[in-house]
Amino acid sequence: MRALILAAALTMAGLASAAHAAEPREFSVMAFNIWYGGVQVDFNAVANTIRTVNPDVVAVQEPEGNLRRLAEAAGYAFVDDSLHLMSRFPIFPSEQDGLRFGYIALDPLHVAVVAGLHLTSSPYGPEAVRDGSSVDEVLSLERETRLPEVEPYATALGAVAAKGVPTFLLGDFNTPSHQDWTEAAVAAGQVEYAVDWPVTRALANAGFADSYRAMHPDSVAVPGKTWTAGTPPPRIRPIETLDRIDMIWSGGPATAIASSLVGETGGPDVDVGVDPWPSDHRAVISRFSLTPAPAPTLVAVDRQVVVQGERIVARYIAPGSDETRQIAILPGAGGKPQAVMSLPIIDGSDHRAGTFGTATLEPGSYRAAVIDRAGVVEAEVPFWIIGRDASPAIDAPETVAAGTPIHVTWTNAPANRLDWIGVYPAGMADLYGYVGFLYTGARSTGEMDINAESLGAELEPGDYDIRLMLDDGYSVLASTPVKIVASPTE
Repeated sequence: MRALILAAALTMAGLASAAHAAEPREFSVMAFNIWYGGVQVDFNAVANTIRTVNPDVVAVQEPEGNLRRLAEAAGYAFVDDSLHLMSRFPIFPSEQDGLRFGYIALDPLHVAVVAGLHLTSSPYGPEAVRDGSSVDEVLSLERETRLPEVEPYATALGAVAAKGVPTFLLGDFNTPSHQDWTEAAVAAGQVEYAVDWPVTRALANAGFADSYRAMHPDSVAVPGKTWTAGTPPPRIRPIETLDRIDMIWSGGPATAIASSLVGETGGPDVDVGVDPWPSDHRAVISRFSLTPAPAPTLVAVDRQVVVQGERIVARYIAPGSDETRQIAILPGAGGKPQAVMSLPIIDGSDHRAGTFGTATLEPGSYRAAVIDRAGVVEAEVPFWIIGRDASPAIDAPETVAAGTPIHVTWTNAPANRLDWIGVYPAGMADLYGYVGFLYTGARSTGEMDINAESLGAELEPGDYDIRLMLDDGYSVLASTPVKIVASPTE
């Protein structure tokens, strides 16, 4: 699937020459870290904030399994838990070598690309500056933590943008900008020394533009700080560092025409005030003039996980002749695709989705796909059917020799973008007390090996709990014990 999606993305320039060019239009996106599931102050205030500014697409950070609840409260029809995106337009998820992003269908045949990011928060560069680190030490810290996370997106989506696709990377980057930590900011007493922050420099070098700084080029006059509004406002810890770390970057045929901060009424540089302000971050909303790109063949499902017996909607874009194509449900395993259910795509400009019942399908992994007459898959997306009374479960060997990978399997997970596997000392009540973790890759069912390389350290002999955790939060979905011994016979 990854190769197919990449090929589709990188051949858009060819499609553009063959398809009728789309008219320029306006498009707005919002980056909003809603603070630990949006429940720290008032969940309804989070929804009210989004309704107030009414963006076309919202990239949500820290939804912690509440994304669909938020979308319903804020009035958004399209949601993708595996991307942490809410949209007024259909979302078509794509994955390239582990990078997840979405095509947003602005009309039946034209798209933009949106990727929501939430980079590692700790160790945090501005705190290193506060605590006396040199500029070289700070740069080394950034290159070891956040830069490896953003570089694959900058490279892959920079190439997509260069092919004429309006492309957006937005979210909580947990790093300041090289456009803010300047010699002018040093002279104004705003920062201790100038820093060419690697994450934002990588995005700029890949051809992306920071929409807020494009609209407010004087960072000394308009710092636009998004961290922190307070925990909650007006509470700010005495040793807190304040900076602009929530951003919206654009590439391709997209030009920023407005960019605003949304936050507590009367806050510094806040353009849209909301009370009560429900987050520890201020949000950013930017409006663009863009020219949508012709769409490749795409498919999406309305949910990644379906309870057996429920219906699932498979939405598709199938440019060109549709008479020989089908929208189909395929088994999740490899091999020659054999549809278990299908519907003809008679007219893709009229019929844009197919609805399938799942009562006769066994629990397991499946794919929704657009296939041609010969059964060749043109586009596909995974989903899972779980039993009516199924609960999340995780399994691992009871005993593992030290230095040996722990083979972990899980089932019936909700397939959120940042569901994760945590390794805890046995019986650990402190949910922050994990010794290592790995993300599940937004898969409801899957397997992985946990080893020293993936955790960053060898597990010492002892008793552990391997826990399946919810969406970058601390809700335990399932747990299984593992004993690490010094030798297989110990």
